[in-house]
This record gives sequence, structure tokens and C-alpha cells, in this order.
Amino acid sequence: MKGVNPVPYHLPEIIRSIEPVIIVEGEKDVENLRRMDFTATTSPMGAGKWKPSYNKYLKDKEVILIPDNDQPGYQHCRNIGQFLWGIAKKIKWLELPGLEEKEDISDWIEKEKGNTKEKLLQLIKEAPDFILKKHEGRERTGKSVNSILKARTKTIVPNLIHLVGDQGRTKYLFCKNRQLLIEDYFITEDKRYSPKQNLPIKILNPNILKRSFNLDIARLATEIDAFIKSYLEMPLDSDYLILAMWVFHTYLIENFNTTPILYFYGVKETGKSRAGEVLSELAFRAQRLTSLTEATLFRSVELFKPTLIIDEIKLLGKGGNQGLADLIKTTYKRGLKVSRINLNKSGEDQIEYYDTFTPLVICTTESIPDIIESRCILFTMQKNSNPQIEKMIDKKWANDLRERLTIFRANYITKELPEAQYIARGRLNEITFPLYQSLLMVGPERKNEFIDIVKRIQKSKENEDGMSLEAEIVKAIDDECRETQNKQFLTQVISKRLNETRSENEEISDRAVSNRIKRLGFDKIRIKNGRMGFRINDERLGSLKTKYKITRGTEGSEASEGSEG
Repeated sequence: MKGVNPVPYHLPEIIRSIEPVIIVEGEKDVENLRRMDFTATTSPMGAGKWKPSYNKYLKDKEVILIPDNDQPGYQHCRNIGQFLWGIAKKIKWLELPGLEEKEDISDWIEKEKGNTKEKLLQLIKEAPDFILKKHEGRERTGKSVNSILKARTKTIVPNLIHLVGDQGRTKYLFCKNRQLLIEDYFITEDKRYSPKQNLPIKILNPNILKRSFNLDIARLATEIDAFIKSYLEMPLDSDYLILAMWVFHTYLIENFNTTPILYFYGVKETGKSRAGEVLSELAFRAQRLTSLTEATLFRSVELFKPTLIIDEIKLLGKGGNQGLADLIKTTYKRGLKVSRINLNKSGEDQIEYYDTFTPLVICTTESIPDIIESRCILFTMQKNSNPQIEKMIDKKWANDLRERLTIFRANYITKELPEAQYIARGRLNEITFPLYQSLLMVGPERKNEFIDIVKRIQKSKENEDGMSLEAEIVKAIDDECRETQNKQFLTQVISKRLNETRSENEEISDRAVSNRIKRLGFDKIRIKNGRMGFRINDERLGSLKTKYKITRGTEGSEASEGSEG
């Protein structure tokens, strides 16, 4: 048996069975029961040889323990009962009548013609539940029951639907056969996991078990829209649809490879923090933070997979956290892991990689780096015109919506996402596509409306590009090329053109201009007197002029005219 991992007898039948599984002591007993159309099993190598690794095959199944009529037989079945306690859905204990010392189920079947399948079924029906004795399991180990399982803390486990607060403890919520189940533990192999307690995230209460699986999704989408409108004044009516679909997509986040960062920006008292508060009431496993460190971000996301809602954060300029900015830009796409050094380890083990993919909301008065903003849907907030929305949030209504969103998750988490055509270009398509797929599930009749919204965002981003420093540089290069007819230029010449209309404090350095020109795809060369410049590639210049809508005869990019808000 060296190198062999034994499994319970007739394992495939156990796994497939929806009927109770009978556990006996020997293979002969199993075969006799199988001839009577029962599902039965035993542990390899006989009595006292049940392994913790067998437990997982009987999780959530009904088990009937039928011991041999002797002390080793009783102890063997009682040990199995201890192992399966809290794992099997139900355990029954059947002592067969009329057996002599050391006889078993096979002897019982052979004893009398009346000992038929029907009689055994009746005995099983009348058999008592297996009861765990108070001090059982201490004889050999001196430890309490379940001490054979190594206790671990693990909040995110396979097939988890949500977390529930029940009797002062956080517990797991699973879904089996369209039925929700609250479990204290998740057991696999020889480990028993329980969730971390007192997490600062939105969890449910046990009333979720009373919810019907028959969900009116269109009505739920309408109510989520109404909830957001009741407490939050957005710049555009179309913003409410984006926020509602964002909420839905957080409940199926495991099925998406990208997620948009929501960026609420504005001066003080314009509803940014209120936006975070409203979304935290609805989003899946929402956690609000008023401060954030690098360690908090990558460790909490790796371990707890929350929806992070950050209130006030500075990533640019003096006092800006560049390390945190580098982490945040990886949260939008699955697979962009970050590395960290663990000084408690040595060699290759020192380098640890963390998955930071998670739904993220940023509410701040501060600007954020362009590379992060490109991963965002931006909402420029204004002061409220309707004071009614500043009322206290109805927690009962919010809880009702969270429960129904959880039923939505239980219904759809294992289903294929709807196929859809791309609705935008590049990064914008990446970040809006999950919301579009969510819409196709919950409100397909609004498909064209959503596509129009994304087109507006695309146009707005193009306008912003047209007014950007890159657009200014491309126009300056084009003007220099047309005026001098040269196919090369000095960096200082372009800097001078850019700074002509700027104040002394706003002037852009040659180094900054040179870096931007390189990123635009021009080749750096040495021109004269050792000075550095760039070579003009007509094809590249033409492509950039098209991108930034720069045409001959204009004093600025076309995008600067009639820009959308």
C-alpha cells in the first residue's frame, strides 16, 4: 500500500447516490446490501481504519451505521459517527435484532426468510439518530470530539454564497439543490474551517433562509434603481442605471475578469461620501474605509474578497501614496497579481504574490493618476438640489434588497454569462462589459439605452484626450513639421511651443515633454551639437492626429469644441 491513497469501498456509487448510504464493517456485508439495491460502503482494511479523508465523500448525505454485534464493531461504527458528526446531513444508528455475539448484517440476512429489504427499510425508518456522547473521543486522545480535525480560519471557501450572522457568530451560507443552508464549518480532508469573526463587511441574518428562490429580477432591478435615487443625486439620469448594474455585477464577481473602478469626484459636500454610503448598503460584502494602506489593500482583498469603498484618498502630489496607487491600478483586472517580500521567510519563499482583483469605489476631493482614471467610470458630483435625499437610509429596505440580491447570486453564480458583442473600444469596453452582461441578465429591454450611455462616456473620454497634454504635444509636432518641412525636431522646440501660453508656474519641463513624446511612439535621436531630439514618422503622426482629432487649419483639437460633461 506504499504510495496508495485508499478510498471507501464502491466510492463512485457513494458520490452519485441521493439515497442514504449504509456503512458496515466488511466488503461481504456491502455486497449483500447492494444485492438488495442499497447503497453501502466500508473502510478498507477493516474495523478502526476509517480515515478523515473519507469524510468529504459523505458531506450532506444521510448515513446509516450498522455495527457488527461485538465491542470492536460498536466502537468502529461509533468512531465513524464521530468523524462524520457535523459533516453528514443525518446519521442513524441501527442495532439489528436477533444477532448472536460477533454476527453482522450478512448473518442477519441469512437467518430468516423474513429478513427482507422491506423489513430492513422499516428498521432503518425506526432507528434512532446517532447521539454523540459527552466525553466520546477522549479515551484515546484525551481531546474533545472533532479534535481530530485541524481547526483553521478561512472566510472564503468553495461554493460560498455569502456570510450570515447567527447567534453571535459569523457562519457560512451555502446553496444545495436550490436550498440555502447555514453551516458553522467547512470541512475538507482533515481540516475544519470557520469564517473570521467580526469582519467589518455587510453580512446577512438568518432570515435569508425564508426567502423564495423564485425571484422577480426585473422588479429587483427597478427597486435598486429607486433605492439609489432616494438617497443620492447623480449628475445624469443615466448614472443610476450604471450604478444599479454595478451593484448586480458585484454579486457575480467570480464570473468576471474585469470590474470598473467607480470614481466619485468633486469639492466638499457634493455627495461623494453619500455615494459610498449608499453603495455600501447594497454591494456584495461591502467594506467602507476612511483610510487605506498598502497592506490593508492587498491582504484584505486576498483573504476576504470584499467590495472596497474608500472615502478620501490622496494618490498624487505631495503626500500622495505612490505605492497604494500602484496597487489600486491592478484591482480592475483578474490576474494582475502584486508581489511583496515576506522577511519571515527565506529564498524564493520570500516573494509572495497577491491577487488584488476586487470591485472598488473611490470617493474623494483629490485627483487621481491618469493610469487609474483610465480604469474608472467618473462621476463629477455637484451640490444637492433636492434636500429630501439627505434623509436617513432605510436599513430595513437595504437589508431586504441585499437578501434578494443574494438570492440572485444563488440562482446565477453557476450559470454561464450571456454572450454579448463589444460595446466600446479598448479599456472602456473592458470595464463596462461586466455591467453590460449584468444588464442582459436583469433588464435586456434596456440594452440600447445602456449602449448609448457607453457611447456618451466614450465620446467624453475622446474629448478629454483631445484636450490633454498629449494632444497639445501632437499638435505642436504637427505645426513644427509643417512650418519647417523637417522630419526631425528638438525637444526644446516643442517645449517652447507648449509654454508660449503658459505662466511661469505652469511651464512644462523639457524632461516631461521628452517622456511624453517617447510614450507617443516617436524615435529618439541625436541631432546636432549633441542635443537630443526625435524623428518624425509620418504614419505614426497621422495616426495620432486622427486619435486626437487634429486637423489642418484648427487652432486646437476639434474635441475641445462642444465637449460633453
